[in-house]
Parts: sequence; C-alpha cells; structure tokens
Amino acid sequence: MSVISPRLENPHIYTDLGGLNDITRLGRENTAAGLKKVAEQFEALLLNMMLKSMRDSNAVFSEGNYLSSNEMDFHQQNYDNQLSLHLSESGGIGLADILYRQMLTQFGIEEEEQDKTPPSTLRLVEQTVAGKSAADIKSPEDFVRKLYHLAQGVAARIGLDPKVLLAQSALETGWGQKMIKHQRGENSHNLFGIKADERWGGDSVVVSTLEYRDGVARQEKARFRAYDSYAQSFDDYVNYLQTNPRYEEALRHASEPGMFARKLQEAGYATDPIYAEKIQRLMNGQTMQVALKRLGKNLL
Repeated sequence: MSVISPRLENPHIYTDLGGLNDITRLGRENTAAGLKKVAEQFEALLLNMMLKSMRDSNAVFSEGNYLSSNEMDFHQQNYDNQLSLHLSESGGIGLADILYRQMLTQFGIEEEEQDKTPPSTLRLVEQTVAGKSAADIKSPEDFVRKLYHLAQGVAARIGLDPKVLLAQSALETGWGQKMIKHQRGENSHNLFGIKADERWGGDSVVVSTLEYRDGVARQEKARFRAYDSYAQSFDDYVNYLQTNPRYEEALRHASEPGMFARKLQEAGYATDPIYAEKIQRLMNGQTMQVALKRLGKNLL
C-alpha cells in the first residue's frame, strides 16, 4: 500500500511554455501551490543537469556505439527532462521542499491558504496531542514520540505490542514523511493505508499507489480513507481488523508480533510479498530501538 503523492493533472517540464503558463495561473489562484511548483521545477532543472553530466561522462566510454545518433540523443534528452521532473515531483533529493519552505517564510505566505476557518477547541486539543500534519513529524524519533501513546492505547484493546503498530504505520507512511494527502495538500492522517471501500462512509482521497499483481509491482489509482486525526486512524485500524473475519487468525496471534504480521499478510492486508518481513524489520531495527531508547520515559 505504499503511496505516491498526487501530481498536477497535466504535468509539464520546465522547458514547456504551456507548463510555465500553468504555473503562472496556479500562482494567481493559490500562491503557496505556485511556489511549490516553482521549487519543484528548479529541482528538476538541477536533476536534469546532473543526468546530462552523467550521460556525457558515459558517452566518453561508448563512442562508436551503433545505437548512437542525433535522433537517439534527441529522444534521450526528452526522456531525461521528463524523468527529472518526475523525480522532483515524487520527492526528489529534498531541495524543492527546502526552497519551498524558505520562499513561504520570505514572502510571509501560509501553506494552506484555502482553509481560513479556525478549528474548534476540541479539534485543536486533538491536533496538539496527535499531530495535525506530516510536516509536524520531523524524524523517526519525533514519529515515535507523538504516536507512541496513541499506539499503546489501541494496541491494548487487542493485546498487541504497540511497537507493531508503530512499525506498520512507519512502513506505510515512511515514518510520517509520505502521508496520503488530499489534492490541496491536507493530511489524510491515514497511518495504515486503509482503502475506502463500500463500507466506508467517511471522507476519502484518491491517489496513486504501488501494488503487486502476480509478484509484479505496478502503479494504480485507489481511494483511501481520510481522518481528522492520527487518533482516529489508530482507532479505525483496530475496528477494521475486528470487524473483518479474514483477520481473525491474525488477532488470535496478537501476542506474537512476528506471527501477527505474517497472518496479516496471509489474510491479504497488503499485496507486497514481503510486507510482514518489512514490519518485523522496522519493529526490531536500529531506528526504532534508538528512538525508543532516547525517549525513554519521556514519551509524550
């Protein structure tokens, strides 16, 4: 259920005049979103230069290749242009995000300009405890600190080690850095990649996701559940397992983390053929252990 962030419906490379016009239009409608696209385009330019440099270096050792031609070079350049833009919009090397944050600060622009409605007092308290957005989670240690007690509370309901929930949610969200987001960038708070089927009556978001079909990874569009907080995500996860008969076997082994993860995978929770192994690796890995050790009794 690994998720890839959604992009503009009609992405353009920076050399395309239509793409520049789209960014200009977007900047008028939503300044923050426009700045984000400018930052992505700048990173794409840098990545393209890096690709070109590597191509040029490789060309020195491939002189006389019968596949080399002006036409091949032309198509290769177009491919590199689109690849660099795709890499930038899919996370890139992090430069776009840094530039975007700096420009927001420099121009005094709020990241979410569309929603100016102040949340209720209850919502503010809930957001303070659970964390409102992926931007609030800055590191694996921060991920554990902000979510441990939420995981502990719901894990107790099914007799599960809270580290299993932390590991699974870390796998699904990249330690909180790759959260499923709405089109405008709002956090869905979906920690477990649960899809919105006909049984779901709440909010949802459609994004691209990586699925495995017959052992082959492919991108697909899917609708995922959206929550108001991380607390709701944890609560819905446990309810999801308890109300689905196919997960009965997994729940029977809740006291055995490794077996629980395997039974979860066998029941079809995810299409990744090594999903259970990844959960166990994260749960017992150094990143998790160091985060827990550093926080000690100061888990908040």
